[in-house]
Amino acid sequence: MGRHTHRGISFRTLVTFFVVAFAVSWLAWLPQALDSVGVVDLPDAVGLLGILGPFGPFVAAAWLTRRAGGGPAVRALLRRGWSRDFDKRWLVPTVLLMPGIALATVGVMTVTGQDIEWDQGIAPVAIVPTFLLILVMNAAPEEYGWRGYALAPMMERHGALAASLILGAVWGLWHLPLHFIDGTVQAAIPIHEFVLQQMVLAVFYTWLFANTRGAVSVAIVFHAVANIVGATVPYWTTAGGRWTGFAVQVAVAIAIVAVWGPRRLSRSPSAESTAVA
Repeated sequence: MGRHTHRGISFRTLVTFFVVAFAVSWLAWLPQALDSVGVVDLPDAVGLLGILGPFGPFVAAAWLTRRAGGGPAVRALLRRGWSRDFDKRWLVPTVLLMPGIALATVGVMTVTGQDIEWDQGIAPVAIVPTFLLILVMNAAPEEYGWRGYALAPMMERHGALAASLILGAVWGLWHLPLHFIDGTVQAAIPIHEFVLQQMVLAVFYTWLFANTRGAVSVAIVFHAVANIVGATVPYWTTAGGRWTGFAVQVAVAIAIVAVWGPRRLSRSPSAESTAVA
């Protein structure tokens, strides 16, 4: 497979992408959010509309890609969701980084006498089906947009680290309606804490993206792994656990930036301007 740049995506087009992604997702989540806070009284079935929320970034990316390059461009974007054209050694951090961070967080919490509410985690028998559901209904539609469409042009403009922090902040704010819906992970986490966490997590995504030739497939798997780890190891249910996990993530992110460099997060000189075609 060849490589292609994203320099044709203008700042205005990026803004359009974010506006459309937010609009589609928030319109799907808004009824349930309004119902949860008591503004309106809607039937429980309205919650089904929320299933479409994660598809906002995908819809925005597919629409703008088709507008710019037609059907072939959309098919090229979709192919990146199952691309295998990258150094397979990067599958190790893709699969093991977040479990390692969770393990380190649990270790620190144990040493410092913090309790973990294990009863808030999912049952072992539910791990595989939950992972597959996250992969298809959350990770894939989100990552086609965030990393598949927006990240590369942002890296070209701002460098890898700055692009990660900016995209991470936007990504965090995109989840805003979920903070007002009963039963969501976000409802249990203060908004500022969640946005900060997404900014740090975005550094990990960019690092993997830059070193796998823009493979959206890697971002999708990493996203699903991160979510299932959070569902299985619920250290985030307490303020102490969240800040402990955040500190571990920041330490890992700092190490990545120090070793791979803030401009590219990669030793490849053209990492920020190439992606799998």
